[in-house]
Amino acid sequence: MPLHSDPRAPELKTSSASDIACHVLDRVGGRRVPAELLRGLAHELNLPRERVQAILRKLVAAGELAYVFEHGRTFLEPSFDRPVRVSDRIVLSPPERTFLPGPADVVIRIMPGASFGAGRHPTTRLALKAIDFVLGKNGLSLGRPGSRLLDIGAGSGVLAMAAVKLGIESGLAIDLDPCAVAEAKANVDLNGLSGRVVVCNRAAEAIDGNYTLVTANLRTPSLIRLAPAIAGHTVPRGALVLSGIRTEEFDELLGVFEKRAFHAVWRDEEQAWAGLVMTKIP
Repeated sequence: MPLHSDPRAPELKTSSASDIACHVLDRVGGRRVPAELLRGLAHELNLPRERVQAILRKLVAAGELAYVFEHGRTFLEPSFDRPVRVSDRIVLSPPERTFLPGPADVVIRIMPGASFGAGRHPTTRLALKAIDFVLGKNGLSLGRPGSRLLDIGAGSGVLAMAAVKLGIESGLAIDLDPCAVAEAKANVDLNGLSGRVVVCNRAAEAIDGNYTLVTANLRTPSLIRLAPAIAGHTVPRGALVLSGIRTEEFDELLGVFEKRAFHAVWRDEEQAWAGLVMTKIP
């Protein structure tokens, strides 16, 4: 994906190595093909490629960026061995790393593990951005006394923890994978949320009750299969956060939930994946 200029990004005031490094980190965002990233930055900064390449090497050596190999290709992405901001207010951090949060920041500590949801995949970041939108001052502001979350396919537990830390009173995170359940429970304890987030090995169809916010970061066929249960668990005027959607699948999934009285209020895309927020029409 070529690098494009972002008018909201700060201008580069000097050509010092530290300023360039900060600018590079601002621009990397998600996963990038190294050659495309190098070419785009060199053009944007009007610097020799060799200088930008040296900065990238230093950022990798410092643990700020990391090379990953997937499906026969190499990518550069922000290293998640350090605190990483994934939305306006949400920062993910390894347990042992320190981070000084701003007044509105929410820091979620995630232990290394086998479960999905450490923030490295675009679908996790899209779901967290969606939760931030839903519970933000410019979003739907569903966090209120008595509000409840249902997270289907909890993985690491990160979505449930983010929603509760951003204002939902209590959460239920469910997953059919015993490993995910164990790791999510450990992460919930690590973040001091054991009194507010319950993690269990249950299927969505076996859950009782209604919820203010329902989240599900699952592949589209699973979201379509679970649509009746998801709709049944969401209260009128409640919100639904969906991720795990390929961009070419978006319209089909949207239609499935629109038929169940949901209305789309937010969407975003990253690396051919889409995230979606919908509200349930009374």
